Parts: sequence; C-alpha cells; structure tokens
Amino acid sequence: MLSKFIDIIIYAGILQGFFLAFILTTAKNSKRKANRVLAALLIALSISILHSNLDLGHVPIPYKIKEPFILLIGPLLLLYIREFTKTRMFVLKDVFHFIPFVLFFLILLPVWVLGTNTNYGVFLFNNSMIITRIGWALVVLQYGYYWWKIIRTLHIYRFAVETEFSTIEGKTLSWLMGFLHVFGMFFLPLIATLFIALHSENYLLIDNIICVALSITIFVLGYYGLFQEEVFSNLIAIPLAVNTRAKSDETLSEKQPGAKNSEDVKRILSYVETEKPYLDEELTLTKLAEQVGITRNQLSAIINSNLNSSFYDFINGYRVQEVKRLIADPENKNFTILALAFEAGFSSKSAFNNIFKKITGITPSVYRENLQ
Repeated sequence: MLSKFIDIIIYAGILQGFFLAFILTTAKNSKRKANRVLAALLIALSISILHSNLDLGHVPIPYKIKEPFILLIGPLLLLYIREFTKTRMFVLKDVFHFIPFVLFFLILLPVWVLGTNTNYGVFLFNNSMIITRIGWALVVLQYGYYWWKIIRTLHIYRFAVETEFSTIEGKTLSWLMGFLHVFGMFFLPLIATLFIALHSENYLLIDNIICVALSITIFVLGYYGLFQEEVFSNLIAIPLAVNTRAKSDETLSEKQPGAKNSEDVKRILSYVETEKPYLDEELTLTKLAEQVGITRNQLSAIINSNLNSSFYDFINGYRVQEVKRLIADPENKNFTILALAFEAGFSSKSAFNNIFKKITGITPSVYRENLQ
C-alpha cells in the first residue's frame, strides 16, 4: 500500500511538472520571463525523476544517480527568484551556474552516441561506483551552496519590500522562505545519503526519497508560481537601488548637508503627524515621497539613517500609536480592536497583532484590558 502511494506521488509529480510548464509558457502576463525560467525548472525536476521510474534500461548510464538535469535545479531556482524579485538582472557570468550540468552531460555524451563497447564506455562502466560517488558529492555541495544563495537573495528582497511598502502581506515570499528552511533540514540527511551511497549498491530507497522530495517541490513551486503576483512589476529599479541599507546611507551623506537633512526630517515628521498618510493601507515610500515633495531615494535614506528605521517599521509605528489612541477613546468602547486596527491603516489581523506586540511588548487585548 505504501509503495503504491509513493508511486502515485512520484508519477503525479512528473505529470504535474510538464503540465504546469506548458501553462506557464503559454500564460500572458507581466511575469512572462520569470514564468519561462520556472517552466524550465519544473521540466528539469520532472526529467530528473524519470530516470529511476520509467524503463530506461536501453539507455546506457554508468552511474546510479538521477539524470544530469538534477544539477539544473539549484541554478534555475536561483535565477527564477532573481528574475521574479528583480533583485538582480541576468548577466553573462550567470552561465557559469550551468557548468556542472554541462560537464556531467559531456562526460556521458560519447557513451550515449557511440555505445558502451568503446574503450571509453568500458572505462566508465568499470568505474561506475566512483562516478556515482563523485556525482552525489557534487549534488550535495551544489545543494548547500544554492540553498545559501537563495536564502540570502530572499533576505535582500525582504529588505527591498520593507523599504517600499507599509503593508507587506503576500509580498515577502514567506512561503518560499519556509519551504527552503524545511528543505534545509534535508541537507544533513542528504549528506548521510551520500555516505550510504559510498558504501552500498542498493539505491532503491535513496531513489524513492529523492523522487518524492522532488515531486513535492513540483507541487509547491507550481502552485505558488501560478498565483504569486509580482511585487515590483511597476517599480523595476527599486530593489536594485536598495540592496543594502549602507548604500542608502552613503548616498544621503554624499548628497545632503546636515542642516538640510535636519530640515527634511522635521518636514517629514510634521507631515506624517499632521496629515496621517499612514491611514492609507496601500501607502508606499514612492507615494509618501511625492506627497512630501522629495525623491524616494532621499526619503528612504532619511528614514534609514536619521530615523534608524525601515519605511515599514516607521509607518506601522504610527499606526500602532493611532490604534492605542482609538482604544483609549471612550467613544470606541463598543468597537472591536480589529475594527480600530483597520481604521488605523492595518490591512490584516495577523500583521496588526504581530506589529502591535513587537512595538508594545503585549497583545492588543491585554493593552485594552490594562486601560480599563
């Protein structure tokens, strides 16, 4: 029963990968280039599963590991995230990410073309265990490297989101961060699998574990890839301009003298406290900069260096103060705390509760109880 269930997951993952790749390549929307990279990733995932689950015995393969396409998964996932988040544009040196796949493919190409009766083919098959061990070692090292690179890219992207938006729900790719952390826990088992591979010729269990993991990856990436909307689709240059807080601070110190900087800080604080733009749940850094009358880069630098905050924390700090004022008003005693939070500019219950507790150290309900 368990074996049949595993087979269903694996074959469903293969079919889903090819099907979603077709949907992504034919969809017409603003993230077309990102969709193509994701489609290539899903195809690589599906092909890497096929090796041990279809009858490929007529194909001479001198190693017990998935097809070389498994070496495409890390690079394609990184390029997809970069393309989707706009954290970095594709450059020529990015082709180096595909060198392991190309080398592994070229090593095996003569065997596929000329067969196994050549001296080269005999040599490879006589050393199949060594090739397998090298392949597994390469996969494990590549897995760890790209896991680290992708996590770092997502952290940069989150900083960019918090620099531009006052409401970040659905914009931070938190689902992908969580998914990668769960997959990160498989890193040590993967090393253990490598150890087993070095001392055993039975790969059935290893193949099944890897295939199920890759099938789950297809379902997760395919589902969220279809429905996740681009955050910076109309603000393409923004993440590139705010990759680090230090860069914004340096720009500020070079272009703005101290006295002028102080005047801008007072003007910004006065406008926010008087006009209350934070009541708009869709408020962005760009929108506030236009209202104040300065560039978005200047506003970002002032908030980061002079106010020692991100735009997200800066605006939501005012929203929390507004909620506290509304809760303290006797006229609002019949309103729920959530209703008051929405009136103050928050867009969701979870975001409000998290930010309120982060700033005050207590939950909104406890705060209201303490006032009574």
